[in-house]
Amino acid sequence: MQMSFCRLLFLCSLVLLVAFPRESQAQAPDPLASRVLVVFNRNDGGSREVAKYYAKLRGIPEQNLCAIAPIDIVRLGWKEYISQIKTPVQKCLTEVGPGNILYIVFSYDTPYRVEGPDKRLNLVFAIDQQVSDIWDQYGPDFPQSRPAHAYYDEAHSKANIYQPFVSFADYRAQPGAKMIYSVWRLDAATPKLAKGLVDKAIEAEKSGLKGLVCIDRRWPLNTIEDNGYGAGDWDLHRAADFARQAGFRVIEDANPEEFGTGPAPGRCDDVALYAGWYSLNQYHDVFGWNTGAIGIHIDSLSAWSPRAGTNWAANAIKKGITVTTGSVEEPGLNGLVHPSGTFRDLFQGANVGDAFLRNTQFLKWVILYIGDPLYRPFPQGMPPFSKKKQSKEQPKVEPKEEPKAQPKEQQQ
Repeated sequence: MQMSFCRLLFLCSLVLLVAFPRESQAQAPDPLASRVLVVFNRNDGGSREVAKYYAKLRGIPEQNLCAIAPIDIVRLGWKEYISQIKTPVQKCLTEVGPGNILYIVFSYDTPYRVEGPDKRLNLVFAIDQQVSDIWDQYGPDFPQSRPAHAYYDEAHSKANIYQPFVSFADYRAQPGAKMIYSVWRLDAATPKLAKGLVDKAIEAEKSGLKGLVCIDRRWPLNTIEDNGYGAGDWDLHRAADFARQAGFRVIEDANPEEFGTGPAPGRCDDVALYAGWYSLNQYHDVFGWNTGAIGIHIDSLSAWSPRAGTNWAANAIKKGITVTTGSVEEPGLNGLVHPSGTFRDLFQGANVGDAFLRNTQFLKWVILYIGDPLYRPFPQGMPPFSKKKQSKEQPKVEPKEEPKAQPKEQQQ
């Protein structure tokens, strides 16, 4: 009995669908993919490889790849930063349209530290945060006083006062909005680890970020106020509270010791979200990171290098975390990413590129964001935060005291 051509074609198509399910069910490109500029080191094959890998997986247009040629992959002087980073990235932005880009992603083996313009002051900044205000609309290259940028949510943790979430795209679309960017990096000890940051983000978006939320505070709340170092604990407590409301199981520890040191919990496994403090320039290997896990560790050198050393960020990446942040130099407590507002915005459906920037007070400072800014761990949001509510005008909150995030033994 002869088989008709149409029937044969149907059966062949069915076989292909079964044999290649991933290709047939490819994830739709993120609508924000065209608003990402990817910066790579043209002199480094690993940097180019990671950049192209990211662009392919996320559907970022080829014209949004920006080549630079830095003389060093770690640290630049100020003049070198201007000629080898700022000027070529400005040129790339001009070619694709400065207003079309929201997120700038530095690929593996691109420099991340820059010496300040006045060598007498011996200051070092994060290149990423300089680029976040690459058109100098937020302030001068070296702000003597660091104002909060306009997209920042000036929250009050103890009073539970948070501004309604506004996406970065919506903020930038407002008349008179500053032309600032959310700047990230896909960087790690190896190109494979850097590419893994993208793989895990995409996988978590498909399957959903699940697991435990671990919060590592330091003091009983009835002994501290929401200022000075106490502000850090109130911020962490509110992050734990938001996670409970979103339905997560939460371990909230208030011992001065960190996880892994008694009487604090010995381990924190099956982790989806983490925030805590404090070991200076150290990582305690007591975490089991789920695919898509996000972690914020509060310490002054938490991202001294995204690739090597004893610092928290580099080692958390090696151990499997998907998104993290930290500082390359002393940030001051207020200069770090605030966990409570970050978690709250993520629970409202934000991507990490928006949530982290909205909860970082200063630009042109010392902070790195490491991971894929398009990663949206809770695309539909998490009740009750996913419900759209009419919010009342929030009272103005006075700026908090900005102490240095010193080691525990110096904070007692």
